Amino acid sequence: MRVVMGLEIHTRMESKSKLFCRCSTDIDKAEPNSKTCPICLGFPGSKPVVNKKVLDFGIMVARALNCKINSEMFFSRKSYFYPDMPKNFQISQYEIPLANKGYLEITNKKIGITRIHLEEDSGKLQHVGGDITTAQYVLVDYNRAGIPLLEIVTEPDFSNTKEVREFLSKLSSILEHLEVYDAEREGSLRVDANISLEGGMRVEIKNISGFANVEKALNYEIVRQENLLRMGQKVERETRHFDADRKTTTTLRKKEFEEDYGYIFEPDLTKIVIDKQWIGKIKLPELPDQRVKRFMRQYKIREREAKIIVYVDKALADFFEKCCKLYKNYKELSFWVVGDLLKYLNLNDLRIRESKVKPEDFVDMMKMLDKKEITGKLVKETIKKYVKSGKSPREILKRIGAKKITESELKKIVDEVVKRNRKAYDDYKAGNEKTLNFLVGEVMKIAKAVDPERVKEMIRNRKV
Repeated sequence: MRVVMGLEIHTRMESKSKLFCRCSTDIDKAEPNSKTCPICLGFPGSKPVVNKKVLDFGIMVARALNCKINSEMFFSRKSYFYPDMPKNFQISQYEIPLANKGYLEITNKKIGITRIHLEEDSGKLQHVGGDITTAQYVLVDYNRAGIPLLEIVTEPDFSNTKEVREFLSKLSSILEHLEVYDAEREGSLRVDANISLEGGMRVEIKNISGFANVEKALNYEIVRQENLLRMGQKVERETRHFDADRKTTTTLRKKEFEEDYGYIFEPDLTKIVIDKQWIGKIKLPELPDQRVKRFMRQYKIREREAKIIVYVDKALADFFEKCCKLYKNYKELSFWVVGDLLKYLNLNDLRIRESKVKPEDFVDMMKMLDKKEITGKLVKETIKKYVKSGKSPREILKRIGAKKITESELKKIVDEVVKRNRKAYDDYKAGNEKTLNFLVGEVMKIAKAVDPERVKEMIRNRKV
């Protein structure tokens, strides 16, 4: 069955103050309801004032996503009644958004951007004694109310979840390079996913956090809808909730239509004119696609490694560049960063900025490998322990008994191994090449950091 998917991505802008008031956005560890004022609590008579910095951020994102920026825009009131909305309406944009008609390229495909608009966040509900459907009672924290959000709405251009994952990864990289959001902040990027299968109605899955969860929610929903249609049942238009623990979706409410929100012009805010002079003053930094091309040109690394390093995490790309200033074998460096470093960061559920991995330490390992002071196998083992513990590679190598071996020390170890395994050595001399690898392995159990080719050569050159 043909699958059609589109996304609505809510991105938290990294402004120091909220969208329509001066309350601090530093709320992550704040006492509940301590970062509020009459404006973000919707007190009668309070008047919103637009945060220009957030408008600048929005213009940057619109340009980076190849959008048409509207010459004038205004805010509207989106009315709905829910405990997390202190005013019973949300100041958003509907009729004329900040920008529209853009696109973002992924592998062999352009994903259309329908619109980009600004809006204030709602409060945060805490469900006590259960989840969204089974809680005994609900607490409300309005610290989040008024936090600036940028909503990016795509066209229904996705045909599989792999494309969705790639799009979100690249979009996150763009936002990080623009420095308009913090990927590490809780709830910095939340996704509403719309999905329909041929023959069924469109279903929306609300407020999914994390790229992996978006993929899981959509995969579950594809199977659920396929099963319904195959049994001759209808897929109803509705809004569903994704349970990250159970990895399932459940009915939240029947889907609203845009007219249900009763949009009206926000009377406390005027139209905003965005002229070419304003847009021209906002300079874009190097964006991910440009950085990938520069990495390939400057460091002569393959496109695959360049894309992974840049798109996975801006901090990883920064780390790679710092390493390149200390170590010139860029291609080899890229293989180890994309391979084992990224592998063990992922296994420990860490991003590079959260870990204790340092460019100096990582380069030190690369240089030891080049000098054949350690083996590739030891580098893998060391990276695994280094990412998890944060202890220096040299300390880790010392603890596992990996030290530089002199020629005379190695000869002595080889003699001892041959003496203990005389039959294997005689078999090798008689033409059985397989026993050579066995002997090398026995030597390397003792001399952990030695180059296996060096050991092979020494065994081959033995006279007796």
